[in-house]
Formats: sequence, structure tokens, C-alpha cells
Amino acid sequence: MNEQIDPPGQGFGRILVTGGSRGIGLAVVRRLLAVASRSDAITIVSDDDPATLPVEVRDSPRVRWLRYDLATAEGPIRGVQEAAAGMGGIDGLVHCAGVYPEANPAGRSPLELWELTMNVKARAGYLLAWEFARHASPGASFVAITSINAEQSEPDHLAYDPACAALGGVIRAFAIQHAPRLRFNAVAPGLIRTRLTESVFQDPAIHQHVCLNIPFDRAGTPEDCAGAILFLLGPDSSYITGETIFVDGGIRANQMSRLPPAP
Repeated sequence: MNEQIDPPGQGFGRILVTGGSRGIGLAVVRRLLAVASRSDAITIVSDDDPATLPVEVRDSPRVRWLRYDLATAEGPIRGVQEAAAGMGGIDGLVHCAGVYPEANPAGRSPLELWELTMNVKARAGYLLAWEFARHASPGASFVAITSINAEQSEPDHLAYDPACAALGGVIRAFAIQHAPRLRFNAVAPGLIRTRLTESVFQDPAIHQHVCLNIPFDRAGTPEDCAGAILFLLGPDSSYITGETIFVDGGIRANQMSRLPPAP
């Protein structure tokens, strides 16, 4: 019989968050600062300027900033190594970083679109998970942000949807490889209002159309995702691995959208 591995401590421990400067990643960092114990530490890995962080995050003594490009082969590995060294270990990792260059291809070739999207989402996820497994404490938790698009596709997502599906496969493979010592799970958001999806909200007609397909009648917010992510990071999910939690306002359960309101 496999030995039971207890989750680390009562708090969240030492957490690395990729893409923690905005969107879902920033919501996770803010939630961790609000609810985690004062002994917890957070490292953000991003290629953004740290000046973009809200002042309460930027000035927190519990937050460290590492600037790496996750689209490279070296960035994910170096990020985990430096984060673990700086925090004295690692108890959790949240991979929130993502790109959607198909929204504005800007002359990129199909191969460039594919490689950029796949490298930041899936390849970085694989390398982060590999290095995480080398440095993580027993009972540690890795949470990847995939998407509902890993299972349900839409136009102009020829690279993004396969990248999210590939990242989901990475999570399942690592979950089996490293059970019961470590846990690997995913959160798959639906339409969440972030910088990557802002174009949806610029046209009121498109905004109304997409909301008709969401049983909750609205797009989600990064904060809507943060609770599920912290659940998978923490001790209450200690017997869950290889799973995906969908945070989509009911989209996957919905067979058909409602009629638009009468004029």
C-alpha cells in the first residue's frame, strides 16, 4: 500500500505563480495574500515589468518577482530553480501564463502562431512540471490553467485550443507519474474577462451574444477562478489528482443558447 503523503502545513507554503502580474494569476496572488498564513511566500514569474503590479502586491514582503520569458526553453526551468532557491523550497505552483496571438496575428506565419501559443502554454507547462517535481516538497500541488477550449473549440482558435488540450494531457501524465508524492490538477475557465479576451467586450452585440450562451448570464472574472485554484493548492483537495475543475458559468452543461430578447 502506498504511504499517505500529508499536504504541507496549515497554510499554502511556498507558491510560484506564472503570469501573476495580471488576470487570473494576479487574482490568485491577491487571494493568497489575503488568506494565506504570514509565513507563506509567493514568487511571481513573468516577463512583464514589475511596476505593473498593484502596489499592495509589489510592496508585500512575502512576494518576490522573477522576470523570465516562458516562451523560451530556459525560462520555465530557470524560473522554478530560482524560485525554489529563493523560498527555500516549493510547495505549490500555479501556471497561469498564456498568450492568444490569433486575436491579432500581425503578419505571423501559421507556424509562428502555433509555436508561440504552444510554447507558452503547453511546453512551458511541461518544463515547469518537470522542474517542479525535482524541487517540490512531498504533498505539494501543481495547478495549471487550461480552458474550456481544451474540449470545445471556436473559430480563430487553431493554435490556442490544441495548446490547452496538450496542457491538460501534461497534467494527467504528471499526476500519474508522481502520485502519491505530488498532485497535478487543472482549472479550465470559460469566458473570463482578462486582457486576452477584452476584444469580446468591445462590441456590445458580441458581448450580448456570448452571454446568451452562459447560463450565469455573464462572463466570469479572474476572481471567479481564484477560489477553485486555491482549493486545488490547499489541503482540502489532498486526495485529488489528475483532475480538471471547469469554472465556466455552466457553459459545458448547456445544450443550446436561449433566444435573444425581443426588440
